[in-house]
Amino acid sequence: MADHAQLQLRQAWEQSYLNPLRARDLGRSVAEMTDANLAHAAEGWLHVALAEVRVGDLQVANAALLKARAGYLALRAEDCAAATAATGLALCDEVQAIALRRQHDHAGAARLQAELDQREGVQRDAMHRFLGHNSRAITAKLLGDPDAALRHFYAASDAAGQTGWDGPRLTALSNLGGYHHDLYNLDDARLLSEQALAAARAAGARQIVATSASNLIIIYHACGEAERAHKMGEFMQTHAHELPPGALTRHALPLALARLNAGDVAAALRLLEAGAISGVADGDGITSWAWLKARCLLATGDAAGARAVAESTLQQRRDRGLLDQPYDLMELHKALADACAQTGDTRAALACMREVYARHEQLVGRSARARYLALDVNHQLAAAQRERDLALVSQRTAEDDRQRLAELNRALQAQIEETEKLHTQLRDQALNDPLTGLHNRRYLFEVAPGVLDLARRQSLQVCVVLIDLDHFKLLNDTFGHQAGDLVLQRFSNLLKQMLRRSDVVCRYGGEEFVAVMPDIDGDNAQALLLRLLEAFQALPPEPGRRRTPNGSFSAGIALFPRHGNTLEQLLSRADRALYAAKHLGRARIEQVPRTGFGTLS
Repeated sequence: MADHAQLQLRQAWEQSYLNPLRARDLGRSVAEMTDANLAHAAEGWLHVALAEVRVGDLQVANAALLKARAGYLALRAEDCAAATAATGLALCDEVQAIALRRQHDHAGAARLQAELDQREGVQRDAMHRFLGHNSRAITAKLLGDPDAALRHFYAASDAAGQTGWDGPRLTALSNLGGYHHDLYNLDDARLLSEQALAAARAAGARQIVATSASNLIIIYHACGEAERAHKMGEFMQTHAHELPPGALTRHALPLALARLNAGDVAAALRLLEAGAISGVADGDGITSWAWLKARCLLATGDAAGARAVAESTLQQRRDRGLLDQPYDLMELHKALADACAQTGDTRAALACMREVYARHEQLVGRSARARYLALDVNHQLAAAQRERDLALVSQRTAEDDRQRLAELNRALQAQIEETEKLHTQLRDQALNDPLTGLHNRRYLFEVAPGVLDLARRQSLQVCVVLIDLDHFKLLNDTFGHQAGDLVLQRFSNLLKQMLRRSDVVCRYGGEEFVAVMPDIDGDNAQALLLRLLEAFQALPPEPGRRRTPNGSFSAGIALFPRHGNTLEQLLSRADRALYAAKHLGRARIEQVPRTGFGTLS
């Protein structure tokens, strides 16, 4: 009978992350055996607690956890079972940390896990390490520590591979895919989630099928692939037999997003109501629920309702100190910007769009950081694997050692080159505007002072030009932000083609651009900009797109050193000239007026 109980407990561990309800039933069966020994009964109740705390009733989980803890405490008094008791109590505390997270006590979960990491006398096998790293990754994610979260997710993946079981391996793969989306690393997120979905279907892992499919709806939407997002939602609804009971209700938000991508607003709204009832409004998922609700209301023409939903959610987040992913905040501010614009509040719409740009820049930085960390962690895990392999080898010949050293040196050199390449990519992403491909404001303020210093030493003139696209707000309101983005991209391409290679051209913000043009006077700069204006006004419509009116711009030119010694002074003077160009009717270029005063101090 003891051997039978031991077999059932092993099966429970194997099923714990593949079919949690099956693991729970196996654990309860062992715990309630009349002749079960103390260690087996405690481990049985531990399985009940682990399953219930993850996918079931928190009260049932706490009751089972008390029984498991009591059994291990009783074991601790027996000298021969001290190690088993220490390991069992550590596992009880791992489950307790998950329970604290479900009660939104993320800091309490982190404190308990930190104490567990320092505890001595605990024997951690591969499954125990997987459970611990996976749980710490989720805690770090909820506390807003992406570096720690990503490292723990990869460590969990390494431990899952060592278990030899599908459940931990598929869970680690699915979690990595979902978290790379949180970090806006969409390429890796899509690849990992698609792999997790295919493998989970083959293994019959219903919970992971549901999670991976839901993640893919959101990832496809973030990639702009509306049709694929819609089809993934249809897959979930037509393959409900492959999902766990109640999954369609628990995953109402991504399913609503799938329907919204298909243009079925009424169905999306019904799913959002199911999502609200299922508990997302308690804090987990409130921001994603709100931006989806606002998008649905905008689609029905209720801009005021959309604005109310978005603003009340943002206020609720501030009041309750909730943490959300930057992607959801970006989408919520984007929906709020559209709602404000449609209700005529242009000032509020502009403020929201500034938030959108800020969140987008944050996401781009997180994406680059995530890729760098993924490479770094994989390198460290590979090194650890090599160390484990080396520990199994008792003897090597000198020639083998030399060959291995050469291979390690080549791998190290390749890693150094890859790291240098990543550093270069990270700097490029920090200094470039992702929409237009031009340099950004940060690059301008890093490079332009050097251009001015060189001109000062060589007694050369420099023109600083501030350009603003005319009626851009009206274009966005009339034709939508996608049309506005296209105009920004086409104008940026003209800037690259028509301005000189020596000119520093940057997107200053929104529809404003700055060009720092060395070794040119105001008249020649004005002539060049007039040619640029004519080319912009004559651009043919984009093939296959809705026709938008021809664009124009206004520009102001300030001259160094006549109008200022610093970039800030020159930009201020160019801004005044730009204002004059706007006042005189737009679609024109104005220089700072020639006056009797000299260089500004």
